[in-house]
Amino acid sequence: MLNKLIGLAVVNRLLVVLALVATLVAGTLILPRLSLDAFPDVTNVQVTVNTEARGLAAPEVEQLITFPIEAVMVAMPAVESVRSISKSGLSMVTVVFKDGTDIYFARQQVFERLQAARSQIPDGVGIPEIGPNTSGLGQVFQYILRPEVPGSFDTTQLRSLNDWLVKVLLAPVPGVVDVLSFGGEVRQYQIQLEPTRMLSYGLSVEAVKAAVEANNRNAGGWFLDRGAEQLVIRGVGLVRGAEDGLADIARIPVKEKGGVAVRIGDIATVAFGGKFARVRCRRPCAPPTGLRNPWVRW
Repeated sequence: MLNKLIGLAVVNRLLVVLALVATLVAGTLILPRLSLDAFPDVTNVQVTVNTEARGLAAPEVEQLITFPIEAVMVAMPAVESVRSISKSGLSMVTVVFKDGTDIYFARQQVFERLQAARSQIPDGVGIPEIGPNTSGLGQVFQYILRPEVPGSFDTTQLRSLNDWLVKVLLAPVPGVVDVLSFGGEVRQYQIQLEPTRMLSYGLSVEAVKAAVEANNRNAGGWFLDRGAEQLVIRGVGLVRGAEDGLADIARIPVKEKGGVAVRIGDIATVAFGGKFARVRCRRPCAPPTGLRNPWVRW
């Protein structure tokens, strides 16, 4: 059989050359479309559920959050296993599905069951959320945000620029799953209470919190008829931004004492501050004013 094939190839040399050229051309056209990966993703079909529980220790996180989520996930169809990690202030549940399960079908199933799990978690403990559709073998691109003129922007301004502008521009890029920010200071409007002043006025932290929440909202008053026109009535009570916001917070009344309103500015100092961070990131040999370590997951 092999001798016959060799004989036919020798006799029909032109056809063999044409077939070889056609194979080379077809290979050249198909090669750019092949899905090649130096490190193929062998991760199984899985969906993660993350819950942040501030102030709770690992045993409480396991009892109040992790166990209710696991109980509703284990009974889903095509589920192969459910594993979890409970840390101080954080619960991570991973639902592994059988091979061949569509990832979007799996995420939809987890989302539906997550509604039932939320009803079993006490109020104020934490809100479970589905993690991004990515795996541990996904590509990570790191970039650093630095000002052109050193010292023109501090770390708080750089963090705000990254969170509100750069991340929004990167999110629609094809293949980007999530953009995570590390480093810098997250800007906050902080009310730094004075305990001695609060005791003198008989106030508690809960009373101050309730007063701030009640005085930071808008209200609608429907319409006011004026001839053939209707005027929209709207009450504006939201705290403004920037320095005006600090003044608005300081003027919020907390209680009345002796016919005089006790305001936030009387019992606290209102100022800008950075959000508390458990982990600090810094690029070696870089000035703090140019510190930025966001991550882009593909």
